[in-house]
Amino acid sequence: MSPTGKAATQELAEKLRASPPIAAFWQAKERLETDEGAQKLLAELQEHQQALLRKQQDGHDITQDEIDALRRLQGEAQRNPVITAYAQAQQQAQAFLPTVNMEISQLLGFDFGALSGAGAGSC
Repeated sequence: MSPTGKAATQELAEKLRASPPIAAFWQAKERLETDEGAQKLLAELQEHQQALLRKQQDGHDITQDEIDALRRLQGEAQRNPVITAYAQAQQQAQAFLPTVNMEISQLLGFDFGALSGAGAGSC
């Protein structure tokens, strides 16, 4: 990539990272990664999901108690403010990126998403 192209790409990345939806996503991600309670809950949820999947793949029945335990963990995760803030920030960032893609496409005069292999409407 030419130095001019590299500089323009760097500037675009910096501006995107400073945009409210992307900045909010990075802040929420950092909070999630540093919140011990949220990390413990997510690890427990993932461990429980994997254990049930392995049990099912091995041909064993999953009990109602195991399903209830999974639902309890899912409910705890859905009520955890750090986890929900991250999920909401992620959704907002994902909703913002097609708008960015569309703006780039309009400036370039062709479907940037299709050319980049990301598909129309997504980055």
